[in-house]
Amino acid sequence: ARVAMPQLSTFTRRLRAFLGLPHDNGHFTCHPENLKKGERLKVPGVVKRDAQDRSYVDWSESAWQEVDRDGFLDLEKGLTGETHFADVQRKNIDSRLSEVEEKVWRAANAAEGDEMALSISLAEDVWHLLTVDLSIAKLLLLEATVELCMIVFFAMLMFGVDIAESFTDDQTKAELFRSKLMLSLTAVRLSTDSIFGWTGRRASSGIEVAILALQGWFHWLLLSIAGAVIVARALKPLRQVIFAPDACLSDQDLSVRMQVIRHSTVTLYNLQFTMNLVAKGGKAWTLPVSVPTLARWTSAMPLTIKHEIDENSPLHPSRGLLQYLMYIRVSMSATDNHGIPVNAGIVYYDPDSFFVQRPAFSRAFAKQGYLFPRLLRGKKFCDQMRMFRDEQMNMIKPETLPMLICDLDNMPRTKVDEKATEALAPYQHS
Repeated sequence: ARVAMPQLSTFTRRLRAFLGLPHDNGHFTCHPENLKKGERLKVPGVVKRDAQDRSYVDWSESAWQEVDRDGFLDLEKGLTGETHFADVQRKNIDSRLSEVEEKVWRAANAAEGDEMALSISLAEDVWHLLTVDLSIAKLLLLEATVELCMIVFFAMLMFGVDIAESFTDDQTKAELFRSKLMLSLTAVRLSTDSIFGWTGRRASSGIEVAILALQGWFHWLLLSIAGAVIVARALKPLRQVIFAPDACLSDQDLSVRMQVIRHSTVTLYNLQFTMNLVAKGGKAWTLPVSVPTLARWTSAMPLTIKHEIDENSPLHPSRGLLQYLMYIRVSMSATDNHGIPVNAGIVYYDPDSFFVQRPAFSRAFAKQGYLFPRLLRGKKFCDQMRMFRDEQMNMIKPETLPMLICDLDNMPRTKVDEKATEALAPYQHS
């Protein structure tokens, strides 16, 4: 027997849309790969751009078009940009670049089909929205709005009960509603006699007492949820490390530079590193790190993560991947000195690779004031470390701390490695 899959209601879809949760049902009726050769497909809507150069889908009936399997846009045939991004000089550390890269990558890979199919439950999605997705300002605004709506709702409920029971006490409706509003404020501890003055009033009816008890319970529930959200957000691990905005590839090794952000107070333990190479077609290889684990790291001293290029390395010219290299993924996991997990990562893109040469991709970084994280061939990092020297006393060997000085301004800077440039020249992107 055929089992019918449960369908989500229109109300649930609209509720998720109101809450800003995934709810769309996709751009296309069917993926072109599921069609027979020559079969035509009606595409509901086309992608257009508004006055602010933002893309959107026009769902109107007039925008529907008939296309066949071979009529879909082949992204591999896109135009190549003219700017060679490897020649652009980086000026800043760009500490938020890894965060921006994550957002751009998500935006570059849109979902098709019913997004709600990925949802395990609405409750989990709402909880994730409250504890992760919403900003602090929006969360505070939401709490204040819900509290205010609850106060007004219960005031109107008690007002309606008094009107129905004719307990108006010769008051006008405006005066009666004001008195119920003050009573509703009292139920959430926002109204006292010292503020509004004491006045005598009749005893509450049984229904009004029940309404006030219900309001008090809802108020307690709201405060409990708000407190749980605050605790959950407070326990969320902070970003403790940043990566240099560019990685350097020579004929000898691949180098990635990392820095502890709060180096004066934070120590990292049991650091573990992972590197992946991704070539054209999405094929991935693991790049062994020279020192895959570190027992401890602290201070302002930079950490350089290296992959040595030998005959067994996927980056060795004999493997034939340098011409098809798209990007390098790097991740780090550790535990800080407070026992809190620390995770960080970044992706470095080859300036001649598929994604970067699509103007929309590099423009997404530029709109936020950044240049995408690059994998630079034939480059090496500028030095950051030097011995401390007291200029007044002309001390080359310091007698007091500090002993070493770390130049943070040099963290993103690179220079040409002429030997590596010459060695890698025959293996440029095809």
